Amino acid sequence: MGKKAGQIKISQCMIVKNEEQNIRQALSWGKGVVYEQIVVDTGSTDNTVQIAEEMGAKVYHFEWCDDFSAAKNYAIEQASGDWIAFLDADEYFSERDARRIPGILKKIENMSLKSGRIHIMRAAWMHLDDDGKVFSAGQQDRIFRNIKGLRYKNRVHEVLTLSNSQLPRYSLTDLSIMHTGYMKSISTEKGNRNIPLLKKSVEEDPENYDLWSYLGESYAGSDQAEEAIKSMEHVIEHVAENITAPDASSNTPIKISEDRLFAAFAVWFSAVSFLPDEVISSYEIQAHRYYDIFTKTGKLFPDVEFYMGRFLIRIGKQDEAVHFLELALEKLELYKGSASLKLSGRLDFVYNLLRLCYEQHRDAAKCVYYGTLSLRVNRYQEDTLTALTSLLQGDPNTTAEQAYDFLAKLYNFANIKDKLFVLKASMTLGYSQLGEVIRLNMTDEERAWLDGGKNTEPQ
Repeated sequence: MGKKAGQIKISQCMIVKNEEQNIRQALSWGKGVVYEQIVVDTGSTDNTVQIAEEMGAKVYHFEWCDDFSAAKNYAIEQASGDWIAFLDADEYFSERDARRIPGILKKIENMSLKSGRIHIMRAAWMHLDDDGKVFSAGQQDRIFRNIKGLRYKNRVHEVLTLSNSQLPRYSLTDLSIMHTGYMKSISTEKGNRNIPLLKKSVEEDPENYDLWSYLGESYAGSDQAEEAIKSMEHVIEHVAENITAPDASSNTPIKISEDRLFAAFAVWFSAVSFLPDEVISSYEIQAHRYYDIFTKTGKLFPDVEFYMGRFLIRIGKQDEAVHFLELALEKLELYKGSASLKLSGRLDFVYNLLRLCYEQHRDAAKCVYYGTLSLRVNRYQEDTLTALTSLLQGDPNTTAEQAYDFLAKLYNFANIKDKLFVLKASMTLGYSQLGEVIRLNMTDEERAWLDGGKNTEPQ
């Protein structure tokens, strides 16, 4: 792939096993950007190796030993670049972001000359669902210097370390790693793969609460709610024992990283909120105790309030739920952390929960407010649109023309799809006046198509 004079050499590295579905995309982003592509195979039985070789990657083989760090460190040993981009096979940069990386690293090199050596470039981490939409975001360390001693540790959920040294980072929130590994179609498989490794790890290091948190998260990803709850309770009780009180002179430090602490509380509340009806109410006192423990940590992580609100809805405490859900939205505005947030990708869901809660209180203004917010996030929600249109229909001070003008701020009525979507809601409600206004604002071609005069949908 070559290197021009003065350019920074980037080695793209990855470890793989049976990734024939992902390997092309995983290698494609680096073409024309990186100096070399190194693929370490840990025992593929499909066409992964063949595809990687055809694409020009240097392929090495590593005998699997139940240790992701060992395999990744082997890959690093094969790299000759100045910097290493170590993405998994289910991760990639967009073409635009990939082209930016060499210039960013050059900037980091210049900054290091002035203000001290920066070893890692931290990027945004965007989790995609089965529809290819971002449902959660965080930050990850995936690009780092190729220097002696900078290596991974942990059998699974490996992290970069530099022996006896700090790891100064340069964070870029507008450079995004796209991650497909949390798609429902494969997340359960990943969880099942990681659980035995994590169980072995906590047996070897029982006071490593980061690993306990990862174990609970893997149980949750594999739909093993009871085991997830137990693992996270083990972590939270450790936190409870070691929280520094305001007037305490000395306390044992909490042995857990911030993002793993966040995950422990969020996963516990999430897992509990999905328990069967006959069980869930028994967790109410514990839920309030755990939320109190979380607040005493002094940390800000709005997913905790989000899942607490969802739990309270499940046990019929709507008024309390509204408080926590609205608090989650307030805290989302303040959150500046790097841990992955589910709330940011579920805003339409949260707004709808609040709309339904206020609907029970017959607060039409709040229903319209949160219904509107939900449709701004995702306008193709039939139930939400129907509920909002019903409120407009029932308001004696709102004419059909005014309802149309209001909905025109949410929908692109130059698009026949949007017109038909709103027309369907009006027909469902028997709101004929609104339906007539929509028809009047259609083109002759659109009306002819709607009335069956043409066979092809108008553009």
